[in-house]
Amino acid sequence: MLKLEIISPKERVFSAEAKQVVLPTESGEIGVLTGHVPLVTQLKLGVMKVINESSQEVFAIKGGFAQLVSDKISILTDEAVSTNDLEASVIEESINNIEKQLADSESAAERKSLSKLLQFYQLQESLLAHRS
Repeated sequence: MLKLEIISPKERVFSAEAKQVVLPTESGEIGVLTGHVPLVTQLKLGVMKVINESSQEVFAIKGGFAQLVSDKISILTDEAVSTNDLEASVIEESINNIEKQLADSESAAERKSLSKLLQFYQLQESLLAHRS
């Protein structure tokens, strides 16, 4: 079994054992199993899956880095949200607020930051739609 930790600047998001972890890396999706060679990779905005014998937990992650050493995998990300914690009303309100801010923004840097945040909420929205 893999020992998995997902850590954001705010908190330890998740800590558990997993049979397999599927990561959205910059070079494509990879699956990590026990005995995998040591690895450090950059993660992109996307879906991360934590798979066990009888269950699967899915997270929307905002990019970051993954490090695998001796069957311990550490995910360092700005933000990660389990599909179990998603709320449609919060996501919809966030998307609407970001779209308004984007329309009013005059700074290219601010628009880029808001666009990435919008993509993260749109990813959550699509995961919520598939969960139903």
